[in-house]
Amino acid sequence: MSPLLQQFIQESREALDAIGQTLLQMEREPDNAAPLGELFRLVHTLKGNSGLFEFPALTSVLHAAEDLMDALRNGALAFNQQLADQLLGAADYVGEYLDEVESQEQPGSAFRQPPKALIEQLRGWLGAAAPVAAEAAPAAAAATAWRLPEELPHALRLHLAQELEEGRRLYWVDYRPAAECFFHGTDPLHLVRQLPEVLWRRISPCQAWPDSAELDAYRCNLRFELLLPTDEARLAEQFRYASDQVSWQPVDLAALGLDQPAPRQAPPAEALGLDPLALDILRTQRLALAACLGQPWPSGQQAAIQRTLENLLDAGHDQGLRDGLRASLAQAHQQAGGQPLLDWLDGQLSGAPARAEQLVMGWLANQLDDSTASGAGTADAGTGRRGEEAQAHATPRVLKIEQEKIDRLMNLIGEIVVAKNGLPYLAERAEQQYGQRDLSREIKAQYAVVNRIAEDLQDAIMQVRMMPVSFILQRFPRLVRDTARKLGKKVSLVLEGEETEADKAMIEALAAPLVHVVRNALDHGLEPPAERSAAGKPETGTLRIRASQNADHVVILIDDDGRGIDPQRIKAKVAEKGLVDPATLDAMGEQELVNLVFLPGFSTAEQISDLSGRGVGMDVVRSAIEKVGGQLRLSSQLGSGTQLSLSLPLSMAVTQVMVIESGGQRFGIPMDQVMETVRLPQAAIRPLKQQQTAQLRGRTIPLKSLNQLLALDAEQRRNEDDEQAVMVLRNRSELAGLVIDDFHGSVDIILKPMLGILGELPGYSGTAVMGDGSILMILNPMELFQ
Repeated sequence: MSPLLQQFIQESREALDAIGQTLLQMEREPDNAAPLGELFRLVHTLKGNSGLFEFPALTSVLHAAEDLMDALRNGALAFNQQLADQLLGAADYVGEYLDEVESQEQPGSAFRQPPKALIEQLRGWLGAAAPVAAEAAPAAAAATAWRLPEELPHALRLHLAQELEEGRRLYWVDYRPAAECFFHGTDPLHLVRQLPEVLWRRISPCQAWPDSAELDAYRCNLRFELLLPTDEARLAEQFRYASDQVSWQPVDLAALGLDQPAPRQAPPAEALGLDPLALDILRTQRLALAACLGQPWPSGQQAAIQRTLENLLDAGHDQGLRDGLRASLAQAHQQAGGQPLLDWLDGQLSGAPARAEQLVMGWLANQLDDSTASGAGTADAGTGRRGEEAQAHATPRVLKIEQEKIDRLMNLIGEIVVAKNGLPYLAERAEQQYGQRDLSREIKAQYAVVNRIAEDLQDAIMQVRMMPVSFILQRFPRLVRDTARKLGKKVSLVLEGEETEADKAMIEALAAPLVHVVRNALDHGLEPPAERSAAGKPETGTLRIRASQNADHVVILIDDDGRGIDPQRIKAKVAEKGLVDPATLDAMGEQELVNLVFLPGFSTAEQISDLSGRGVGMDVVRSAIEKVGGQLRLSSQLGSGTQLSLSLPLSMAVTQVMVIESGGQRFGIPMDQVMETVRLPQAAIRPLKQQQTAQLRGRTIPLKSLNQLLALDAEQRRNEDDEQAVMVLRNRSELAGLVIDDFHGSVDIILKPMLGILGELPGYSGTAVMGDGSILMILNPMELFQ
């Protein structure tokens, strides 16, 4: 993918996010017109950038949206919810278009033609918008008795009838360029020139030409009507960048009007009248005559004016003009005054605009006759020039770096960490194997320096990878709006702590679980307005998403003021589905019953919908959070609401693990799951209901043997004092003890996930390369304890 296209996609996505947020803000604050200017600027910039590429469908949609935003900005339309729906729908189309281009580097077949329905819906708000190109139905044409213009020569009509009888397809094209087309990079005359085999055409102004003093030379006021043999696909391709400014329909025999008598053909229109220079001379002489009108006729000045006018009209102008001048001069001599000549000049100048229009139309017709199509290469070259200009004038305020380059830096940091971890092993060998204690101390001192530099470098690169959680939170206003309307609920979304930062990988890992949690809160948690009113609550429910940083973790709290979770209903559903045996259910407390919503296959929805009821839900959320080393806690109060807490580490790039030994092998346990390490006397370990347990600070801790969990054929080794090495780990909301052989301290590692078949092994988070070159297997205790 070219760098320019990559930049376009990235900037377009940023613009789409801003457009969506601004539209939702306007929907919340309909009386606030301040965001309209910014919204128009975003759409205008996005449309302009799309013109750098061969994306006609995208440009057409953005052009229609831009016109609609311009009408809103100018006060011609009032913003409302239905209009917001249309603009958000257009934004969705643009997002899907960008996804297609990003995956294939070009639009697919579904995006090659402009979406007529969407453009018509957008332009429908404008009232008198130009029709979108579409094939007219024959029945509709017959119903309106459509006919070709009377100016069409009868001989040509006979020729066209013969063409139709031979099976050729003829189309009538009505092209009305947008008034601001020149600013959009469109050349209407060039576009029409590229049409081959034009059989007949008519060029006319869309509106009456204003006076020359008020004429805007940069505003197009032309209408092109053309008749030519072609097909629908070729017309769509030719007008792909102006599809909203052109309409066409096939010509049939009825449209030729051959059942009517042949009209008398007028002689061909010629560019009669005066050229612009002659008009200027007439105006000057008229001013001079008005100034000397009170002098006796004919004074010397009046005689000079008479000679100037005669010489001007003798220079090849129309005989009618010369006759008119002579008649006015005769009346002036008869009346002994210059008033008749002044009246004649006023008459000629008052008709000048019409004659000037005739001259302009004649010139345009000559341009179409004398020129041939220059080919698609010209358009491509123009696009290239615009692309070069865009690159030449680009002045980015921030340095945008590809994700792959940041990932490569992180990999290099990982190699540095592995390399520095090898220095302690080298110092140990120097002292123990070679007896070089002084050398060992120097290596350790140098290790401290390298370790400090590596940590600073790691921290600097981590700052580059840090992103605000607003990256994922900004999608929820639209999600909540659409889902609440679909469910018939009123919901106010409150976002807090959007500036909280975390590693990009963590932010992306949060996206899918958060979407599911929010949809669950809307579907199951918040009540409909009537139910809330009956419960004494406001009709509008509140859904709050709060982000914060707690030490080296980012915490996301999602709470609502809905109906809460009914533990007894959960218990009944679990018993109905047989997910837990009845005896265990009866022994559970309320919080334990609430946590049953994380059971696989659990759902309280009575009917299956696109929001819930499929039994794939909160268990997937918990698995996704725990997979990246996070934790999830759920609390609820019946009738008051529910709160869900998601806690994830700020980064997964460098992980600190405790190195342990069991069964003659070494493993790693993530330090964020280690509560403490203890050595328990064998006498302190007692069985309880077929489970080894131990009392630790007044709490009963279940114990699990790592050798048994990993199916290692060896007993756990005890030390000389007959003590077992136990790691107390956090197992979700509970504590559990992992019995091992020995501890070997903590170390920083770069965690590498296992791929292929090994990636499906439960109980393992990944691998790491140690300083001595050995491979350390990193365990996932929560999966081991399941």
